[in-house]
Amino acid sequence: MSEAAVPKDARPIAVRAFLDDGTWASGKPARPARWRQVRGIGPSDWTLIFDTETTTDAAQQLRFGCYQLRKGERLDEAGLFYDPESLTEAAQALIARFAEASGHKLMTAAEFVESTFYGVAYDCGAAVVGFNLPFDLSRLAIRHASARGKTMRGGFSLQVSPNPHRLALQVKHLSRRAALIRFVAKRGQRTPRGMRRRGFRVPARRGYFIDVKTLAAALTARTFSLGSLAEFLDVPARKLDTDEHGGPLTDTYLVYAARDVQTTWECYRALRERYAGHGLTGTPANRILSEAGIGKAYLKEMGIKPWHEMQPDVPPALIGTILGSYYGGRSEVRIRRLVRQVAYCDFLSMYPTVCTLMGLWRFVIARGMTWRDATEEVRDLLARVTLEDLQEQSFWRCLPVLVQIAPEADLFPVRAKYGDEKHYTIGLNYLSSRTLIWFTFADCLTARLLTGSAPRIIRAIRFMPGTVQPGLKPVAIAGNPAYRIDPARDDFYRRLIDLRAEVKCEMAAAEGPDRERRDTEQLALKILANATSYGIFLELNVDEAAKPEDAICHGIEGEGFLVSTSQIETPGRYFHPL
Repeated sequence: MSEAAVPKDARPIAVRAFLDDGTWASGKPARPARWRQVRGIGPSDWTLIFDTETTTDAAQQLRFGCYQLRKGERLDEAGLFYDPESLTEAAQALIARFAEASGHKLMTAAEFVESTFYGVAYDCGAAVVGFNLPFDLSRLAIRHASARGKTMRGGFSLQVSPNPHRLALQVKHLSRRAALIRFVAKRGQRTPRGMRRRGFRVPARRGYFIDVKTLAAALTARTFSLGSLAEFLDVPARKLDTDEHGGPLTDTYLVYAARDVQTTWECYRALRERYAGHGLTGTPANRILSEAGIGKAYLKEMGIKPWHEMQPDVPPALIGTILGSYYGGRSEVRIRRLVRQVAYCDFLSMYPTVCTLMGLWRFVIARGMTWRDATEEVRDLLARVTLEDLQEQSFWRCLPVLVQIAPEADLFPVRAKYGDEKHYTIGLNYLSSRTLIWFTFADCLTARLLTGSAPRIIRAIRFMPGTVQPGLKPVAIAGNPAYRIDPARDDFYRRLIDLRAEVKCEMAAAEGPDRERRDTEQLALKILANATSYGIFLELNVDEAAKPEDAICHGIEGEGFLVSTSQIETPGRYFHPL
C-alpha cells in the first residue's frame, strides 16, 4: 500500500508468526527413526553437595568452599577446599586447624575439582546438589566462553579443570529460578559397532545437576532463600546467621559455611521425598526446572506423546495461521485516572476451566487433528449467538475454530505501540484493516456480544481431534489415590482443579503452619494446572545465534517468506498452539 493510501490516523499492528528453520517443514523428527536412544541409568548412589564462599567485591572470587559426599543417606566424607591465591597464610592455617578439629578433609580448590568434582560427579555419575548451583559452579571456573550447540546457545561454557581431558561445563540461564547445566559431550564415537548395527545409540554423559532453589520453586510455586526454605520444610539443620561475609576468616564463619551444606542436603532430601509423592518415575528430579516441567512429567507418565511426534506433517503455514490468532498477555483498562466504585470479579482457575469447557484435553491425547472449512455454519452461529448460549456447556465445544476477518471498526484484540510506548502491547480496540486477519472464534463472539455487530467472516476453519493415542496409562495426581485418572476417559485439567478446590477447603479449616502448607499446596496445583493447560503448548525457546541464519516465516498471509535472523525460536517438546 502506498503512503498516500494510508489514513493519517492509521498505525501499524503486529501479529504472531511461526519461524521454521527447516526442522518442522521437513516433517521428520530431529533424530532419525532408525536410532533408538539407550536410556540413561540415572545418577548413582553418590551425591555431592557443595557450597562456596567468596569475596564481597565485584569479582566475587572464590575464597573457600565446603562439601559433603554421601552414598545414599550415609555421609561418606565431609571436606573443605580453598583457593590459595585468595587467602593469607594465616587464613589457610586457620582452615587447616578447623578441618583437623572437626574431621573435615582439606584440599585446594584444584584438588577438589580433580579428585571430587570430576572423580565423583563425572566418573561415578553422582548427583551434584547445591543452592543457586550455577553461581557455585562458576566460582570453580578458571576461564569461560560462549556455549556451543543448539540447546545451549546463549549460555556459557565453563572450563573448570586445566586438565585438557576433563570436559567443560555448560550453563544456560532460562529464568531467575532455573538454568540448564550439563557437561560438554565427549568427542568421538560413543556407541560400540555392535550396538550401532542394531540401531542403538549411547547418549553423551551429561551429568546430573540439581539446584535446590529450582526444585523448590517448581514444587511449591514460591521463591525461597536457603534460610526460608529450611524453615518452610522444617528441616532440623536451620541456616545460621552471620555478618562476617568478606571479613577475616574465623572459626564461627567456618561453622556457618559447613552448616549451609548440611542445610542444603536436608532441604534436598525433603524436596526429593515431596517430588517422589507425585509418582513421576519416568522423569528424574534433575530434569524438573519449573512447574511446567512437572506438567510435562505428568504427560510423559500418562504415555501422552507430543503432537509433532504424532502428526509431523502439519503444514508450517497452518501453524503460522494458528499463531497469528494468538493474543495472550492482553491487558485492558477501560477507565483511566478516574475514581469509580467497582466490584472485583475473578475466575476460578480460568485457563484450565476454559480448556475443560472447550474439550481441549481431547486434542492433547489424540493421535493428531483434522480440520475442515466451516465458513457458512460459523457465520450462521455468530449471527444468532446470545449471552445465554455461553451458559450452556455444550456450546463451548463449538469454539475450536479460527476465522479470517475483514475488520471494519470491529472490536478485537490489537497488538500495537500505544501512546509513547516503545514496545508492542495488546488491548481491545476498534480495528479496521485492508489486510485480512485471523482471530479465534471466541474473539469474534466477544466483538459480536459487546457491540451487537457481527464481524465479516471471510473464511472459517474448524478443528477436530483425531483418535485417542494408544498405550495411555492412568496416574494419581499428586500421589492422591482419590484423584487417580485414566487419561483416555478423564479430563486431567478438571481433576487438577477439583483437587485444588479440596485443598482450599482444608486450608480454610486449618491454622498455623498447616494452613501455610495447604496454601502452598493449592498454589502449586494452580500453577501446575495453568502451565499444563496453557504454557507448555506455546513454549517457544528464543536463542540468540552467533550470526544471522535463514528461516521461513509463516504468518497470516499463508505463504511463507525467507528471512535472515539471529533470533531463533525453537518449539518446546509439547508445542501445540491450537
